[in-house]
Amino acid sequence: MNVLGLPRVVRRPLAFVLQHLPFPDAKVLAIVASPEVRAEPWAVYRRLRETHPVYRSRLDAWIVASHAGVDAVFRHPSVSVDESRSTQHGQNPAPDGFTRLMDQTMLFRDPPDHDRLRRLVARAFTPRRIAELRPRVEALTRRRLDALAARREADLLAELAYPLTVDVICELLGVPLEDRAAFPAWARALASRVDVQAVRTPDIERLGSVAATEFAEYLDGLLTDPRRRVPGGLIDALVAAEEEGDRLTHDEVISTCALLLFAGHETTANLIGNGVVTLLAHPDQLGELRAGNILMASAVEELLRHDGPVQLTLRIALADLDVGGHTIPAGGVVVLLVAAANRDPAVFDDPDGLDLSRSPNPHLAFGFGTHACLGAALARLEASVVLTELFDRWPDLCLAGGPKWRETFVLRGLKSLPVTWTA
Repeated sequence: MNVLGLPRVVRRPLAFVLQHLPFPDAKVLAIVASPEVRAEPWAVYRRLRETHPVYRSRLDAWIVASHAGVDAVFRHPSVSVDESRSTQHGQNPAPDGFTRLMDQTMLFRDPPDHDRLRRLVARAFTPRRIAELRPRVEALTRRRLDALAARREADLLAELAYPLTVDVICELLGVPLEDRAAFPAWARALASRVDVQAVRTPDIERLGSVAATEFAEYLDGLLTDPRRRVPGGLIDALVAAEEEGDRLTHDEVISTCALLLFAGHETTANLIGNGVVTLLAHPDQLGELRAGNILMASAVEELLRHDGPVQLTLRIALADLDVGGHTIPAGGVVVLLVAAANRDPAVFDDPDGLDLSRSPNPHLAFGFGTHACLGAALARLEASVVLTELFDRWPDLCLAGGPKWRETFVLRGLKSLPVTWTA
């Protein structure tokens, strides 16, 4: 599993590389290789959309930056998430704990196998089941805020967003309370391991593999001894899931839980963190939101569009694709710049501005089509609850210093989120 592998070129000094690559390859590489550009990629995205909304990169991939192009590829029946089906797929290194775990997930499988896994898991994410979680998410959020209240300062990522989203996933899975301490570190290590190869260090590779192995061993214990897990959780449901005589295998249950952990924890925590920074930078709209003049559900959709947690995703063309007047040949790697598509002026008025009441808002933050995010409703619920509770409780919340972005690209989020309040 080699996610947008650009390792050779970025090992050379960045200034040298950028001088010897033509636009737009130099711009794309700058996003991947430069922390400064990754922190503020919007100008690069804008120029890509304006000059090369779909283009063949010298970095062995087709880059799609327009909303129409990304949407079309998401919906196309002849695309794959399996990188081994690319004509550029080379010899992979020996699989480690991470690749063995992730290759079992629906995230990297095509129909019909993907559809079988998704069908069996989807019953745990019905609108009714997600709605039933709201009181518990509210209670967990209030408990976390109560623990911080007297201090009047906190790192909202480390002390609210990350532990809360772990709480919710563990509640959903049926993980005992006393076993949850290791989950945040596992989730972050798995999420970092998914990033583009160009920004993955040897430590990221190693820690991701260790986390995957440890998590798989832990889940194996829960599956082997049902008495160790909380009854009625998703693990019970996955073990019992059956449709048309089909079941999830032991390894598929473990890999599905791993997917839910890093996808449902890391992305939702970043949605909350990015959302707080964005709202604090727009006090007038935050005031309208707090006054009830803007619905929180609408605000969350705009936060997903404006600065969502997922920057890009990959697809492999299984047949020649016509995208924006360009023919992407079968076997081609297609990099879908979701964050660029979500600021396309062809679809969104004032695309770089924030409009919490924006309607319609056809953003692509959760993907579309066969591989659309299964946990989208849960992420929306958690973000709505946390942002409501946070700003209702502390209306004078403010940043304690400028935001510092993590050195990742596929997932966009902050290193920390220090805040203060007086109320």
